[in-house]
Amino acid sequence: MELLLLVWRQYRWPFISVIALSLLSAALGIGLIAFINLRLITLVDTSLTVLPEFLGLLLLLMAVTLGSQLALTTLGHHFVYRLRGEFIKRILDTQIEKIEKIGSASLLAGLTSDIRNITIAFVRLPELVQGIILTFGSAAYLAWLSGKMMLVTALWLALTIWGGFMLVSRVYKHMASLRESEDKLYHDYQTVLEGRKELTLNRERAEYVFTQLYLPDAREYRHHIVRADTFHLSAVNWSNIMMLGAIGLVFWMANSLGWADTAVAATYSLTLLFLRTPLLSAVGALPTLLSAQVAFNKLNKFSLAPYRAEFPQPQAHPHWQTLELRDITFHYPDNSFAVGPINMTLKRGELVFLIGGNGSGKSTLAMLLTGLYQPLSGQILVDGQPMAADKPEDYRKLFSAVFTDVWLFD
Repeated sequence: MELLLLVWRQYRWPFISVIALSLLSAALGIGLIAFINLRLITLVDTSLTVLPEFLGLLLLLMAVTLGSQLALTTLGHHFVYRLRGEFIKRILDTQIEKIEKIGSASLLAGLTSDIRNITIAFVRLPELVQGIILTFGSAAYLAWLSGKMMLVTALWLALTIWGGFMLVSRVYKHMASLRESEDKLYHDYQTVLEGRKELTLNRERAEYVFTQLYLPDAREYRHHIVRADTFHLSAVNWSNIMMLGAIGLVFWMANSLGWADTAVAATYSLTLLFLRTPLLSAVGALPTLLSAQVAFNKLNKFSLAPYRAEFPQPQAHPHWQTLELRDITFHYPDNSFAVGPINMTLKRGELVFLIGGNGSGKSTLAMLLTGLYQPLSGQILVDGQPMAADKPEDYRKLFSAVFTDVWLFD
């Protein structure tokens, strides 16, 4: 998965340390089962030291398992902290036209829903890692006990995993559709909140927004979340039933086929019971990782500006004299509106009014003039120099503006 590969590239050595702790935890868990099999079942050790040794192994297993899980979740939270910060910085560095094209609703969904899903995935990731490692470790121990029984059990578990994978793949499909539905819902929320005055005055428009825009999007979201939960719960119950079936299969092979004695069958069953909870937790955690991958892909689809840790330090030009727009043209991405070519010269100290009707291009010209929009052709010259193109941060530092959709900072 691309998300885990990114974590690997950014936190390679901490990630290796976490995996090592997880391997140690799995080894201790299997060692505890071996201790029970050897000392309590096979040898029936009645000495006074066996209980302290058993309790010591339990405490050691708890400490190592807790340590590995805390290390992995801490690593995940550091990654999410870094990802969120980089995403915010990329938004700040992206051109206004691109931000307006994406839409604030989609970006808000990315900052809330997508980041939350990635965070949840890293909270559940230890369960997935533990489940996978314990499955392979337990398989090796079972093969050591009885090769023939292990082969049949492995086929049974392979069928279990395949069935779970088929169900989880459907979960992923609906998770991807669910994320698109969330974008639509956030847009509906934005319409209701930002258009509240207009919708209060025009109740017919309010009814249209609710019945024709919001309700269809809400139903679509409900459909996909119900389907995703259905397949997820089916995968969990499938795994649960198949693990219980594996225990019955083990005793059938031992007693009916004579492949092992009762003690080995009991150890097999104990190991499968030990494996059941981590395996079910892993199956339960997998959809959160799939959802996080969908969220990560969605964040990448925004195509924001590349991440740069530093902020530019624009240079002031307090002594400029003229600002010239030469053959400036601009049109919006959907080609719905265009301005230009514009030729005008502003001199220092002049007071200029932009006058025109609605839709005449006043706001677009102001955005071009302040450097918030980049012209498709032509030049903006400051004292005869193309500062707007060569040094956009320096050029924008020349301006201060109060927009109609003003934001009051704290």
